Amino acid sequence: MLSRKSKVVALIFSVVLLTILKYVSDHGAEILSQALLLVANTFLLITGGLITLICFSLLGTFSSVRNPATFHLLRRISQDPSINFLAGFLVTGYLILVRPSLTSNVPFLPFIEWFVIALTVYVMYTVTVLSTKEFYVSSEGPSWRKHIQEVRRETGRDLIRITSVMEQFVDDGVKDPLLVYLTSHLQRLGETEEDILKTLSPLIGSRKNVPRHKLHFLAFPWTRRNRAVRNKEVRENMLNTLIKKIDEVRSE
Repeated sequence: MLSRKSKVVALIFSVVLLTILKYVSDHGAEILSQALLLVANTFLLITGGLITLICFSLLGTFSSVRNPATFHLLRRISQDPSINFLAGFLVTGYLILVRPSLTSNVPFLPFIEWFVIALTVYVMYTVTVLSTKEFYVSSEGPSWRKHIQEVRRETGRDLIRITSVMEQFVDDGVKDPLLVYLTSHLQRLGETEEDILKTLSPLIGSRKNVPRHKLHFLAFPWTRRNRAVRNKEVRENMLNTLIKKIDEVRSE
């Protein structure tokens, strides 16, 4: 037996459906032409969004760019598929649906468009400068590979084991072996449990596989590869930060 609420919902749905069918039967030709126009415009908007998405995604494939900051910026732009698709969707909609009617009614429309273009270029330039500075700042700091050599000289530990632990974290995001190694290393330096917890808190508080940024379902294979490279860079920067803290402890 259906509940009273279900019956009311079914009744409302039936009335709405009958009303729509009645309207369609009375205005069939007009609705058909409008529906076809709507489908065509929607197809054009989606096509514009997809073309923009593909073009921006292809920027991340320029692995031959020698400037690391430029390569970082291109890869970062290519990793925002939803924003790229939306930008193409909106620009296509403006050019096809809005601009034709505005051209005859707004005589100074070209000036407005050029102002918007200039503003967009300025914003992109600002973001580029900030992104470049962020890249160089994040790239600074001691290298974890250099730390491997220092640990070998000071403790006589097996270099292969240390390298394997750190590469596991940087390449695959597996943090548990690294956490055990760094804890043991800090204990040998005479650190208390509280100090060890404070030093390793970024690693302890992170997820098991760090970082794992979720990709949009529209992401292309090259975008997924670029995201994997970006994740690796973030993990390497995290490891460099931890090594820097440990070096400060060792120098005290």
